[in-house]
Amino acid sequence: MRHELHSPAGTVSFDGTGRMIFAHEGRVVLQSLGAVAHAYGTDFPITGVANADITERHARIHFTTTRPEITLRLELEATPTGFRLSWSGPPHLHAVRVEWQLDPGRPWYGMGERIFQHWPLDAAPVISDPFEPIDHGRDGTLNIATPFWLNAAGAALLLEEGDGELAVTIDRAGDGLLQITSREAPPPPNLGFDERYAAPGPSLTSHVILAAHAPAAFYAALPLLGRPTAAPPGDLFARPIWTTWAHYKMHVTQRDVTDFAAQIVSRGYPYSVMEIDDRWQRSYGAYVFDQRKFPDPRAMVDELHAAGFKVTLWTPIFFDPTDPAFSVAARRGYLVRHPADGSPYLVRWWQGYGGVLDLTNPEAVAWWLSELRALQAETGVDGFKFDAGEANFIPPDAICYAREPRRRYADRYTEFVADHFAYTEVRTGWRSQRRGILFREWDKWSRWGIDNGLHSVLTQALTLSICGYPFVLPDMIGGNAYQSEVPDGELMVRWTQLSALLPTMQFSVHPWQYGPEVDAICRQYAHLHTGLAPYLAELIEENLRDGTPLVRPLFWHAPEDEKALRCDDQFLLGARYLVAPVMRPGQRQRDVYLPAGVWRDYWRGALHQGPAVLTDVPAPLDQMPLFERQDG
Repeated sequence: MRHELHSPAGTVSFDGTGRMIFAHEGRVVLQSLGAVAHAYGTDFPITGVANADITERHARIHFTTTRPEITLRLELEATPTGFRLSWSGPPHLHAVRVEWQLDPGRPWYGMGERIFQHWPLDAAPVISDPFEPIDHGRDGTLNIATPFWLNAAGAALLLEEGDGELAVTIDRAGDGLLQITSREAPPPPNLGFDERYAAPGPSLTSHVILAAHAPAAFYAALPLLGRPTAAPPGDLFARPIWTTWAHYKMHVTQRDVTDFAAQIVSRGYPYSVMEIDDRWQRSYGAYVFDQRKFPDPRAMVDELHAAGFKVTLWTPIFFDPTDPAFSVAARRGYLVRHPADGSPYLVRWWQGYGGVLDLTNPEAVAWWLSELRALQAETGVDGFKFDAGEANFIPPDAICYAREPRRRYADRYTEFVADHFAYTEVRTGWRSQRRGILFREWDKWSRWGIDNGLHSVLTQALTLSICGYPFVLPDMIGGNAYQSEVPDGELMVRWTQLSALLPTMQFSVHPWQYGPEVDAICRQYAHLHTGLAPYLAELIEENLRDGTPLVRPLFWHAPEDEKALRCDDQFLLGARYLVAPVMRPGQRQRDVYLPAGVWRDYWRGALHQGPAVLTDVPAPLDQMPLFERQDG
């Protein structure tokens, strides 16, 4: 049995085994091996068709499996951009897994942040179980996750939201597959031990988008993916953000903040926001300053405003059980609750244990906003740096006001932030592409590599862009300087150079502590970034019009160029600038690949015709290879 369905974007052909072949303009761009039923650690593959109802644009099929009582249902329908596939299983089936072949169509991109942020995504095996926003998952999953995958051939996959827990693997053990699993929805957390739960059965619905190449598929996916209709304030792009964390950590005081600001000004660095990070407040969840460390916060904020800084304060969603603010939130039912007795669930986070604000409760959200607004009115601060919000901080058995998969907590968080604050940032997201705020990369370690070091700043910016997050905020220049892993002057310079050609910059480690040469180079690149402000404003307007990313992979304007498709150490800022940062210590020259076009060496003025590989391009410490397009 072989059938074919047609849509305006292409065709899909399928047989009685559930295998599917997707083509765009006669060219195969994606293949699926179908689905597998799973229960009690056992896979039950499809064996045939029980019944089918098939037309030219719609199919409804019941597949049999190796267990007669287990069937899988597939509903397949044409859409303007491709096809919608909905797989489902019977009640009490534990999971359904859909298997996609990585070939043809490699390489692949998307999915979100990872500790080892390889580019392309399938350059190394990927395991994400569960697949949801996680703060430092043991399998490498990180804070901004999105169920969106894109291949070079022009096919994209986007999951619809469901209630089951998700898991994803890519090329696990070299199997050449993208496997997406949806498990049955969990029972209510307050279900009695002996009570029966009528699970509805697992389901997994995907949109398959078909287009000529990867950028075209990205644009076709945007109406389903969502995109921002507003942008953060322009000064967040035009001038660097400065934050207290990496240098002062939790010991920060009012004197530290004002001294830090004075040094920034006196040394001639541009600036936009001063972020006062962790431990400015009395306790977590209490929106009042620690009077011992900050005796006169209003005077401090006034002084910073007079110098030209906006001021934001770091805040998470946790409440210290020893503070009166916890008691207020607990008494009013504003915290996530434990199923045993309904008391606040104390969850472990990086600063100990605390209650978690229940963002599914409208009254809790309104109260939290009133606390933040009261602090703003009292002190004059302009906004907040919002931290945490990942799914792993919501225990699986927690009771919330609304019952929903815990991964949605991240999007509720970003919605709250975007609705109420302009001078702000978040570091988590789940289907949050429509929020016009800065999304910060996860906390970087002070090292060079793709293992959450300097190289991953680039590959993570590319990944967030291809996932539909245009307003990328790289983490602190030089990393977080944790314990004995601190940046040296060379790493500080190379990190500054890369960040200068990204949409936003964020300093925290003091560049001047490394001596006059490093100080001068970092200041030079901070001003280079400031000089790009008009161009960045153009890119932001372009994004708001049609969704085009600000940070673009090298293939964006050369989508069939194999070298560009796999290049992981260069990027484009808009269409004009090609950036080739230095990613290894001691490196003073590097090879640069130029895709099609005429390119001018930014530093030397020489013109080059692409596609071409330039070998041994000079990269002295004060220069990052940079090229400007001349023909477009």
